[in-house]
Amino acid sequence: MKFATHLIAPPIGTDDIRYPNGNTKDIIETVLYADKRAAGYTKLFAPTLRAATTLETCKNIWLFLKTQIQYDLDPLGKQLVKSPGRLWRMNKKGLSKYVGGDCKSFSVFTASCLRNLGIPYKYRFASYNPTNPTPTHVYCFVPLENGREIIIDAVWDGPFNTQKPIDFKEDRKALDGVAIGNIKNIVQQKPLGFLQY
Repeated sequence: MKFATHLIAPPIGTDDIRYPNGNTKDIIETVLYADKRAAGYTKLFAPTLRAATTLETCKNIWLFLKTQIQYDLDPLGKQLVKSPGRLWRMNKKGLSKYVGGDCKSFSVFTASCLRNLGIPYKYRFASYNPTNPTPTHVYCFVPLENGREIIIDAVWDGPFNTQKPIDFKEDRKALDGVAIGNIKNIVQQKPLGFLQY
């Protein structure tokens, strides 16, 4: 599949330090804060991913991220949430050592496409440690009827619409960029660096 990446809006070029010494709760709130602001970057691009069904459309989003964006851990001591424009341009041009993005930026990109396509979605913050519910990963999913869902996790090594087995999860949605719900059992982790537009 050929992607119309020229339709991804360029980054504004600003960095916003939201929490100089943030914890996991702050990181989650920053992802949700970035949610609505990210939609403008994929307003023209997202419709090019639309397919005959919601499942096929979600697979197109997953395929784009899986094949076109480099997964890259954040620098030590920082947690970066990149806008879709920044994620694509840094990935494409290799402007720094950290050219791609991690699960936070992948999720914000996914959500921006889903929002522009009018597909309801949520974020899943997951822990894979049976003794610690603190989330260490995030991805988006589309809730369906009868408790079914479409998983869009381009970071996970498994195939489309699958997820790594989870020990703890917190499903969240954002309403106009404002988080809904409460995060429980959150402990301090690495400091949060920048929200990059």
